[in-house]
Amino acid sequence: MVLGRGILVIVAIAAPAAFGAAKPALAEDVFKNIQTFKGKPASSVIPAMDALAGLLGVECTYCHVTREWDRDDKPRKQTARRMFEMQRYLNETHFGGRNRISCWTCHRGHGKPEVHPNDPARVEEAKAMVAIPASDESKPAEQVFHNIQSLAGMPAKDLPGVMVYFSQALGVECSHCHVSGHWDQETPVKQTARKMLTMVDAAVHRFYGGSGPLGCPDCHQGSTNPEFLPAAKQ
Repeated sequence: MVLGRGILVIVAIAAPAAFGAAKPALAEDVFKNIQTFKGKPASSVIPAMDALAGLLGVECTYCHVTREWDRDDKPRKQTARRMFEMQRYLNETHFGGRNRISCWTCHRGHGKPEVHPNDPARVEEAKAMVAIPASDESKPAEQVFHNIQSLAGMPAKDLPGVMVYFSQALGVECSHCHVSGHWDQETPVKQTARKMLTMVDAAVHRFYGGSGPLGCPDCHQGSTNPEFLPAAKQ
């Protein structure tokens, strides 16, 4: 009988799930200096770090000090925390809590996202096509063009270059958002574009103090639909 009671005690300690599920250990209970993953299961930390290294194409030492993972010596760790905060903000505030933005969306296997400059030849071509009179070049865009909203206040001469920037970023022609020959006409895609510009502006002010390396090309990279994960993992 004593043996039997002892077995029951061992079972109760070793397998509490049989009598009620045990709470999983939290990240901050197992690892030191946890901030971004505070409140998350400890079991999620290592897989997340492994995935992050793959999405940025880096080793753990890119952000961490070898074997002293809790130290904050490297500025990149602080940057990574801020990027996680920005990612959470974008998904929760601008995409209704859906996962639309991830590290991969901008980084695509690079520690620093690639730069996507405007094609000067296309900019000059757009300027020639629009042919803004010299007397109107310095006027606010809304005084020269109809139905200017998001870009109000911008010098009219800069508008063709900005349109080329959008076109290259999404890999589309002007007619993707606009009605050819009736450029001021409203379309659902144009309204979505305005929402995205509002989102970018909000993120730049919130995380970069009003000026920073964040724009349409960073997420879209030549596609109308930004990637959330590498194609093989989606």
